[in-house]
Amino acid sequence: MKKYFCILFLLSFCMYLLGVEFEYNFSDIEQNSKLLIRNYQGRLQPELMSSGILLIQGGRASNHNNAVIFPEIIENTYEIENYSFEMLISEGGEGAGFALINTDYISDDYYSFKTESWEEPRFANSFGLGIDIYNPKTSAWFDKYGNFYGREEREISLFWNQKEIYKFLSPVEFRSDPMEDSTSQFDLSIKYVTAGALISLAINDTSVVTDYFIPEMVQYEKRPVFGASTGDLTSTFALINFKANTVGEAPKIKENGRVTLLKDETFYAGRRNMFTQVDFKNVAKLSNKAILTLDLQGAIGGLSTWDVGAAIYIVDKDSTMYEICRYITPYNRAYTWKIDVTDYLMLFNDIQTIYAKVDTWETVTDNPLAQKGWKVNAYIDFYSGNEKYIAFDINNIWSGFFEYGNPNKPLKDYLTEYRTKIPKNTKKAKLKVIVTGHGMSPNDDNAGEFRPSNRIITANDLSFENLLWKEDCYLNPCRPQDGTWKFDRAGWAPGDVVKAWEIDLTELISDKELILNYFPDDYVNTNIGEHFAPHHWIEAQLIFYK
Repeated sequence: MKKYFCILFLLSFCMYLLGVEFEYNFSDIEQNSKLLIRNYQGRLQPELMSSGILLIQGGRASNHNNAVIFPEIIENTYEIENYSFEMLISEGGEGAGFALINTDYISDDYYSFKTESWEEPRFANSFGLGIDIYNPKTSAWFDKYGNFYGREEREISLFWNQKEIYKFLSPVEFRSDPMEDSTSQFDLSIKYVTAGALISLAINDTSVVTDYFIPEMVQYEKRPVFGASTGDLTSTFALINFKANTVGEAPKIKENGRVTLLKDETFYAGRRNMFTQVDFKNVAKLSNKAILTLDLQGAIGGLSTWDVGAAIYIVDKDSTMYEICRYITPYNRAYTWKIDVTDYLMLFNDIQTIYAKVDTWETVTDNPLAQKGWKVNAYIDFYSGNEKYIAFDINNIWSGFFEYGNPNKPLKDYLTEYRTKIPKNTKKAKLKVIVTGHGMSPNDDNAGEFRPSNRIITANDLSFENLLWKEDCYLNPCRPQDGTWKFDRAGWAPGDVVKAWEIDLTELISDKELILNYFPDDYVNTNIGEHFAPHHWIEAQLIFYK
């Protein structure tokens, strides 16, 4: 009998690890009877067909909002969830969405799944995938529409807990050919890891996003929902097939505490930077994941108007400053970000000095209640889980605010060759290069803010090339803003955290020594002295992991 129960237990455990799988056959009457069809706006509700569900019928269904809710409950016990669906999407407006609605927020209310625009599936404590096909070109610098350059209207958004986390222009066409009514295949994977989830998406067998980390997206019990909506312009949205499977056991995550770095610290022209002491109470020693929350609000007298550079540093006992976060303030708008700062865990110990700066230009007022500027709150939440690599050594390689394009002070003279021995027991190595360009016309080529800049980094015998240029400023979730937030820029966007150029150097860890060189392009500014000179703000960090 004991042997029998052991076999049953092993079989159950194997089934648990293998997960569950389901696939919808829309010609099956019994399956269709369990679907919840919702028509929230317009005269036509979704239409069930043998080949799928017609959510919106183009040409007839303007100003519609429809959805279909699947009965399956996806439990919160699995590590990986895979969702595969095929859709017919014609050009027009507005868009469609796929959401995994948290069952804690499901009710029998007819409107419990309603959202105004399905390309923005914002639901509490739930994940959403937005499919946006309406973002028309605009020639206005300061209006609410972002597509100043007239780029393709095929955008994908990732949402968590009612907030858009990431939006990007799909490199793959998923809108149907009007003459063919072609469909597109979407394959979505969600992997739950320590203190968040990794999102991967392929469209028509081409990867469009791989392991994008959404901080603090936790596993939860959910139900799948598809929806689509149109405005005055019409589109066809049809769901042709849908299947899902789950694999593995969800990781066990422990919350180890929170440490506040900045609390209601106000920055303006008379107070652009500050130092403070922070006690980490050894919480980082218990952790292998750290998530920084950065909250930016207006000072008592109101929000600052301009986009300016800002950063937070850890200052060690030798007065070495390590940048852990760089961001650019929005034009006259408050915002909050979640940032993975796990690479700096080794610095979060005992009592440390925090240095924060915001280069705001707001005039100092005699009346503190009228003072405009930025009020900054920042704190780090610490977690422990099953992280594979832990950083144990970090080195600043190139650091500073350097003039760009002055032949009398070449940028390359400040980016000197760096040599170091590779520490024993190193399992992984990475170079993080954070660069933002500043300054504009009458500098040649509108440098450095509005000039693309090629750069090459060599590591021993390897060479890596990258263009310092950001073309998705107009898709920044912190939108719209008051200023020129939609313009392409040299490595940054107003109202966004600056993303590093990360170079994996793991294949070199068997070498005894690492030799790094940075080669900027040969730009020359002939209008030196005519305006604020172009500059590159550079922080490059070499990190070793065990």
